[in-house]
Amino acid sequence: MSTALLFGFPQKYVGKAKSITARESGRFGGWDIKYLTANGGVTGPTKKDLDRIPTFAEQHQDLHIIGFSQEKNRSELANQIAPYFRFRWFDYGLIGSLTSPDPSAFVEELADILAEEAEWALRVKPPNIESPLLLPQCAFKCDKRNAELWRHALAYGDIENIIGAEKAVEAFRSSHHRKVIVQNSSKYKWVDEVDRIFDDNGARHGQAQYPRNWKYSYRIEMGFHYDVTNANGQRFAIIDFENRSHSVNRGAHANIDPHGYVRG
Repeated sequence: MSTALLFGFPQKYVGKAKSITARESGRFGGWDIKYLTANGGVTGPTKKDLDRIPTFAEQHQDLHIIGFSQEKNRSELANQIAPYFRFRWFDYGLIGSLTSPDPSAFVEELADILAEEAEWALRVKPPNIESPLLLPQCAFKCDKRNAELWRHALAYGDIENIIGAEKAVEAFRSSHHRKVIVQNSSKYKWVDEVDRIFDDNGARHGQAQYPRNWKYSYRIEMGFHYDVTNANGQRFAIIDFENRSHSVNRGAHANIDPHGYVRG
């Protein structure tokens, strides 16, 4: 079962929300709805509330986070969640309907969001380690037509965004999943525009710590990373998540995880 975490949900509305969502459970497609209330102010979550997400992540395999905030400058908070979990904001103004005789505005919005999230999980979310979305955007140099792959995966609010993201995944695969020679055998691997091979079948080691063991609500298997080589055995460089360049000697390889952390 997929879990929707209502992040920063105002405490005073939790009782009403639980009662109404239980009564209208058939509208939510089997989602398990959880609440993480704002610990600091009354207008939304703070950075401290981010530290409470791991508890939910540990308990659930498919966690989608829906944020509730009245703060104007909330993008920094979103940026600390979206690389790891599917994240979107809820229209905060609709919460008030929970205490009115007709809470349908809240129910309709939540039902629409969860229906869209179910489609995203089915059509866009990485189903396994073979998804191109797990490739580190900072390091993989793709052609211009496919450069927006990761942005498409983050978009929400319209079913067309899901259709676009699904098409972007397939177009990326067509362009960059190529047959190459690896260890004297022909295999399909991710190959970027400067002939670097991103091999996802290397030995599993160096387990990433939370939250780097998640990407787009996909829990990354222990020790997963890419072994990056040059197709021609030449010296090359690779850029990490901090935009630092790492040189790799001729015939050698680099280890990089889905978030762009280069391992020694």
